[in-house]
Amino acid sequence: MTDIDELPPYRAVLVVDTKEFGGHSDRGQAALADAIPDVLALAFERAGLGHVWREALFPHDTGDGFGIGFATRHLPAVVMRFFDALQEALAERDARWPAGDRRVRLRMRASLNVGPVRDPGSAAVVGSTVITTHRLLDAPEVRDLLARSDPGQTFLAVAMSQRVFEDVLQTEYARLPSSLLVAKRVQVKEYSGMVHLYVPRPSGDLLTHGFGAEAEPTPVTLEAPRPAGTTNIITGGDFGTAIQVGHLHGNLRHEPDR
Repeated sequence: MTDIDELPPYRAVLVVDTKEFGGHSDRGQAALADAIPDVLALAFERAGLGHVWREALFPHDTGDGFGIGFATRHLPAVVMRFFDALQEALAERDARWPAGDRRVRLRMRASLNVGPVRDPGSAAVVGSTVITTHRLLDAPEVRDLLARSDPGQTFLAVAMSQRVFEDVLQTEYARLPSSLLVAKRVQVKEYSGMVHLYVPRPSGDLLTHGFGAEAEPTPVTLEAPRPAGTTNIITGGDFGTAIQVGHLHGNLRHEPDR
């Protein structure tokens, strides 16, 4: 049996990228790129997972982000502790950013997946598990979370694959507040499937309308037009017959009481 016939070991894959990285100046991009690994390392340390960062498998710098692999046994702790720690680390970094230029903000999308990954050695990191993890970052539903939230409050939006949800959250090896976790079906290039969205600190429109599509317009109630009426005033006794008709088609025949 050759190596190609063997199923590669299952690995967890975490990838982050930076919102609107390409819209910054060269100087702004350099500042953001330098900050990304520092913020990730700090978040892993604060989550009690510094060893996961230091022992990361196939770490790869993507320019506007970063990706790593790690042993699947760490998945519950990453799900429960790392993302909250990353939100706080990003908020603190933002508060220390030079006040003269608020256009430069380090806000991240993160995706987490699990599946077979072949050790790339010195080659590029490839395989459907890794590619899917990167694809999730580009899903409109994931990008929408940062676009519809307060840039001074919400610094992180997370997409977890269905496999992570089933293996880690559904089995209750890890728990997250159900009100902050929303399942959505996404379509990104060749990938189509369910993801589970998590925002450690929702704000803005996410609080008003949730993680779904943009708020629907307020429904307008249209009042049916009233038919033209005929007003009759009857005086005299209280006997006889009164007939009031708006529109009449055909003949109307009335026979008096006998």
